[in-house]
Amino acid sequence: MKDSGKLLVILTAGFAAGAVVGILFAPDIGENTRSRIKEKASEIGDELEKQYLTEIDKLKQRVSELKDELANSMKDTKSDEQES
Repeated sequence: MKDSGKLLVILTAGFAAGAVVGILFAPDIGENTRSRIKEKASEIGDELEKQYLTEIDKLKQRVSELKDELANSMKDTKSDEQES
C-alpha cells in the first residue's frame, strides 16, 4: 500500500477512535449512546470498505499493466531472437 493509502487508514482510525471517545463521554442515556456508536461504526466500516475496494481496483489495474508490459517484452525478445 502506498504512503497515501496508509495515511488515509491511519486518519480514518484516528477519526473512529475520536468519535467513539466523544460519544462515550457525551451525557446521554446508554441506549442512545450504544445506538450512536453502532451508527458511527457502520459509517466507518462503509468508508473503510470503499477505501479497500479502491485500493484493490488500483492493484488490479497495476497487475494488468505489468502483464501487458511483460507480454510486450516477451514479444520484443522473440523478435530479437528471430532476427539473429
